[in-house]
Amino acid sequence: MNMLVIIMRREQTCQGRNRGCSTTTCAPLTDVPARRSTLSFQHGDPSAVLLAGDEVERWVAIERALSALHGLEVYPELADDTSTLGSVLAGRDRASGAAIRRLGRQRREILEVPATIGITEIQRRLASILDEIGEGRPTAIYSSGKYVGVFITPAEYYRLRRLSRVVAWFRTAGLDLAAADEGEIADFVRRFRETPGTATGSAVG
Repeated sequence: MNMLVIIMRREQTCQGRNRGCSTTTCAPLTDVPARRSTLSFQHGDPSAVLLAGDEVERWVAIERALSALHGLEVYPELADDTSTLGSVLAGRDRASGAAIRRLGRQRREILEVPATIGITEIQRRLASILDEIGEGRPTAIYSSGKYVGVFITPAEYYRLRRLSRVVAWFRTAGLDLAAADEGEIADFVRRFRETPGTATGSAVG
């Protein structure tokens, strides 16, 4: 998850055709590189992260794959470290009921239906939009009818960052969580448990 940093300065204005918007938000928000995240700061503090559209779709697919694993009583998010994921997947290291309930209550902004705004609306009311995002309301950005991406809170971004190690472990072990369907996930778990020695192995440290 590569990151582009943008500093929000509401007291400055753009010139020419972008007059009236923050100097540092005009170009980047309308041209977010694919598979790149944009961290925005307001008054020196992280205020929002803009995920590019394909990155949003990728994480939605990963969350669905994790839900499929939950249906098989596999909870990789609860592993202490990726070194224990082999035991978790083999069913030797089981999460407690309390831990599973806490995981179930965890908010996942990436799965919520976002509010939708255009780039010109950001230019007009940047501060209030950042306040809404800060309250946990994801916001989809469009520019000239083109989907740019979704603003999420820094906390949600860091949650996804932590999950990226789990995703890497599964990918190295042979399962792409961003592309696998429920049947492929179930087959992978079954094969993993039937293969001698995999329960104690670690695909990624």
